Amino acid sequence: MENILLTPGELLIGKGLVSYRDLEKHTCQCWHATIYVTDQRVLIDTYTEIELKLSNIRGFTTGNMLFVFPTVTIYGQAEKTTIGQHGLTEDDYTFTGFPIKKLQGWLRQAGVKKLF
Repeated sequence: MENILLTPGELLIGKGLVSYRDLEKHTCQCWHATIYVTDQRVLIDTYTEIELKLSNIRGFTTGNMLFVFPTVTIYGQAEKTTIGQHGLTEDDYTFTGFPIKKLQGWLRQAGVKKLF
């Protein structure tokens, strides 16, 4: 998914390379992925191909991993958020990487609120 297919009228707000913990496998392994934020959804381009409609996102928080690496955690609604092809549900996704500060701005621009 080098370039995502946008639906008619959908606007790409930002994209960047991030790392995230694969909660489906409940390990500490991080995967590299490209995250796309549009005015309608957030997509994570990996083997799981996670897609979150903005209406299914409760908000996001910021923090640090290992006291050094800045993170953004996006909170979905578990009953509505599907992970990958297996139909499993999960509640949150934590990302780190170079564009994390930009990701915060992209989420705000898309109308996702920061949770405290």
